[in-house]
Amino acid sequence: MPVSTVKFDLQDDLEELQARLYLDTRKRLSKKEILELVFRIGKENYDLIVREVQSGDIPLSDETIREILSLAEDLGPGSEDLSSSVDDIVYGGS
Repeated sequence: MPVSTVKFDLQDDLEELQARLYLDTRKRLSKKEILELVFRIGKENYDLIVREVQSGDIPLSDETIREILSLAEDLGPGSEDLSSSVDDIVYGGS
């Protein structure tokens, strides 16, 4: 059986899931077993995965966020108020 190594950014979440599963089932599952189970469930619910991808709710990686922030420019005096103005417009502030 081929083995694959994948960088996984959700280690803390996986460990929390592992602990919760143990508390609820009293069965110790390895991280590998949990990931295989989640993958199998995801494969059976492919339409749900497609909807999640299409909705754009996939969080940005830290690297992508850093790249976006590096594009920011100093807009000069008074620009410090711009953020709250944008929040008011977008989120309907006062």
